[in-house]
Amino acid sequence: MNKSYLILISLLILTMAGCITITQPPAQPATPPAVVVFSATPAEIKSGDSSTLLWNVTGATSVTIDQGIGAVSVAGSTKVSPTQNTVYTLTAINSAGTTTQPVTLKVEGLNIPGQFLRPVIPPLIPLYTTVLDLIEEAPNAKWDNFVMGVVLPFPGLDTDNRGFVMYRYNVKMEDGQSYARVLETHPQWVEHGSITGWYQPMLVPAGARFIAKAGFLLGAQGTDGVEFRLGFRDSATLHDTLLANVSAQYDGTLSDINVPLDSIAGKTGQFQLIVVAAGTSNRDWAAWTEAKIVK
Repeated sequence: MNKSYLILISLLILTMAGCITITQPPAQPATPPAVVVFSATPAEIKSGDSSTLLWNVTGATSVTIDQGIGAVSVAGSTKVSPTQNTVYTLTAINSAGTTTQPVTLKVEGLNIPGQFLRPVIPPLIPLYTTVLDLIEEAPNAKWDNFVMGVVLPFPGLDTDNRGFVMYRYNVKMEDGQSYARVLETHPQWVEHGSITGWYQPMLVPAGARFIAKAGFLLGAQGTDGVEFRLGFRDSATLHDTLLANVSAQYDGTLSDINVPLDSIAGKTGQFQLIVVAAGTSNRDWAAWTEAKIVK
């Protein structure tokens, strides 16, 4: 092969090599995007005010913020005015993965100019003056079981089959609630047995009411019920008046009693706090959490 032929082939190869273009694939990110900052300033506002969301993200191909803001640039800011505590979440995406970053904006009550404020008026609650606290005065009352000549002591013994009256402290009632002090009034252990407390004579004022709450001590399953009563004996006529009579069973609730005493207003006499067994007195662990004459 002569020298000129070799030179021709070399030139041809060089010419062909110059026409070939090698395309390199684009560089791929090695890691997901990084959120440099995503904040709310201020972080706590009043309803009606605004806060500024500020963000800066690197390495992302797309950035979005929820709560209706949508797609945003990799760096920027926007004002928001939510009316309640709101969590904003920034989401940054590239081919290596997704990065999210939340920020919480706290919102206090309404920011209303002072001249538009109105006072909040609580619902009206009857305010009573206590005339006679039947639980507090129980030690000064005379207790009996309607049997001639029987006077029950205060406090009694819970083994006394004549019936007994006593304070119980830090006990649970059938409603599951704990009470610091209740007045237990257990009727005599006979069919339809009873127990009665006779309080000192007093003048009944106009507008007086009897308010009470009563039921059974927790665990009194087996009772066949009692009647919680309030009576009144007129000192002038010795006439007895039944003012309240509430039948109660062991059902997980206490009986609320609220009755007006208009029929005896202006009279002087003795109030009687009474419990009567509906049948037997078995487990008649009857107790008063409240019992008052008020006006």
